[in-house]
Amino acid sequence: MFDDPYFYLMILALLVALSAFFSGSETALLTLDSLRVQYHVAKGRPGARLLESIRKHPDRLLGAILVGNNLVNIAASVFATAFFVRFYGEHGELLTILILTPVILIFAEVCPKTFAARNPERVSFWVVRPIKLTMVLLGPVVWLVTGMARLMNRFSRSETDGETISEDQIRTMISVGEEAGVVGQEKRRMLHGVFELSQIRVRDIMIPRTEVVGMEVATPFAEVLQIAQQASHSRLLVYEQNLDQVVGVIHSKDILNYVHQPGEFSLREQARAPYFVPESQRISGLLQAMRQQRMHLAVVVDEYGGVEGIVTLEDIVEEIVGDIQDEYDADEVLFRELGPDRFLIGGSAALRDVNQKFDLQLSAEHATTLAGFLLHCLGTIPARGESCEAQGAVFIVRRVVDKRIETIELKLPVKPPVEDA
Repeated sequence: MFDDPYFYLMILALLVALSAFFSGSETALLTLDSLRVQYHVAKGRPGARLLESIRKHPDRLLGAILVGNNLVNIAASVFATAFFVRFYGEHGELLTILILTPVILIFAEVCPKTFAARNPERVSFWVVRPIKLTMVLLGPVVWLVTGMARLMNRFSRSETDGETISEDQIRTMISVGEEAGVVGQEKRRMLHGVFELSQIRVRDIMIPRTEVVGMEVATPFAEVLQIAQQASHSRLLVYEQNLDQVVGVIHSKDILNYVHQPGEFSLREQARAPYFVPESQRISGLLQAMRQQRMHLAVVVDEYGGVEGIVTLEDIVEEIVGDIQDEYDADEVLFRELGPDRFLIGGSAALRDVNQKFDLQLSAEHATTLAGFLLHCLGTIPARGESCEAQGAVFIVRRVVDKRIETIELKLPVKPPVEDA
């Protein structure tokens, strides 16, 4: 039997397979999200409780896997050396190094770990019972190894040791909570909105310059009062000569305080110092800055210092809780269904809202609104009826007022019928 080369090759193949098993198990079991395990336990999936129990002792788990992996690798080396020396004489040891090393590296390390890293959940449920058996069989050796490791860790423990929770884990926790009925749909949207603050820039939510209400610093009180009464915002800009020279921000209530004494009113004296922010700033940082500065409005400027628009605290909060309607807001319907796969959309609709609502991926590199996207797509100020196509969807300009695209018709691509299996 020991003279048969196939015997050695079969043993080597078995040992390499066992090494691959331990390598893949290590990657899968140690990278699997704990929240997913708890989710499967709650659902009663077979093997989930066993998986949860062995992961509660990561030192024992890792010890069993490493001891098992090292044992089979040593055994593979011994059998390979014996095989090559027996059949190839003095060159056997060199052949063992040249052949066994890449075989172990590729088939017992890289391949299984790559597969397990891509499918940690599936692999974990495959290997949980054999790994539990390994932990039992190698218990005394694992106890000795983990005991020595704990002893060494006592002398090298960091003061900052502690488990950190990633954003993906929190998102998973929110989804699990929604499925369990603990987190409502509105709460889920709000919690996800908090994370999205770090992805949204000021230019994505700002009120554009064309909709900003401002007053020249020398405007008479009667005109100031009229502008304040007609404005859709409670805070107004004060500027010198033009909107690019903002000198302050005034609240409408500060104007109303002088209704009975207009002669004492001065826009320059009543206006508060403006707070300027670049259009590229992320709103998560802006929210923190506005809270620290006790500001409710920021003036958005471009790279040349020109005023692009304004952003209010309400605009940022709406990204978390949704639209907030107050006495200054006009009811505006940005999306209206015209028929099957046909919609009428306001030109000011945010491009990311259009993408989310209609499952599109329109590029926001050159524009933040649907009107801006069409201007870039067509390359000119369009006339009524002009259209462009993107990702199979057709956008038709339906209304243009003073070079501004007011409404757009969207025709979604027709979905192919689902064939019965």
